[in-house]
Amino acid sequence: MQFSFHNPSRWVKSFIYSMLLSIISIQPALSQNDPEAQRIIDSFLNTARTGAITTRFTVSVIEKNGVNSYTNSGTFTLKGNRFVLEMQEMKVWFDGKTQWAYQKSGNEVTITEPSVQELAQTNPMAILGNYRNKCNIRFCKTSSEYWCIQLTPKSIKNEDIAEIEVQFLKTDGIPQSITVSQKNGTRTVLMLSQFQKNAKVSEQIFTFDAKKYKDAYINDLR
Repeated sequence: MQFSFHNPSRWVKSFIYSMLLSIISIQPALSQNDPEAQRIIDSFLNTARTGAITTRFTVSVIEKNGVNSYTNSGTFTLKGNRFVLEMQEMKVWFDGKTQWAYQKSGNEVTITEPSVQELAQTNPMAILGNYRNKCNIRFCKTSSEYWCIQLTPKSIKNEDIAEIEVQFLKTDGIPQSITVSQKNGTRTVLMLSQFQKNAKVSEQIFTFDAKKYKDAYINDLR
């Protein structure tokens, strides 16, 4: 997974999609994992798949030299394979088939029907196929308040990510932070807040409402 600081909207969108679901989608082989860590992952996985979840987030990317960094925040709602994501400069809807990406600065909506390969970078559920059985899982740095779970690729060949660390609250199993360390030294930290399980959301929120964006330029790439 590569990020471009010349196009922050693109890489932040890509990162959020893949990161929020890297945890609920990764299914490592049980024989290689700590059973209790696997249970925690499975519990959250089940929650995310059976009901809607909503969360606020802040994402920060820090390069190895510490010179280039970027921080953004927003909200994310997921239900099954559908989601809606909103940040200051963009809003994205995905209804399970069609994706609408609205860029506020250009007042432009790009419509696509992503392929499986494209969804690996833009659709949260697509990471399911990407990382299935590719990671080992174990506890790390666990405290009295948090479980810290580390996921590492079984094979580092052709992988940009060196490791992923996730902190879950012990009281309710809700993830609080996700830290991704890449082999090039770049570190990406996703902080989650106001996380709500089994949220009540309208089915319509996952579809772009053209009536609310009458003046927007429509770039239909389907």
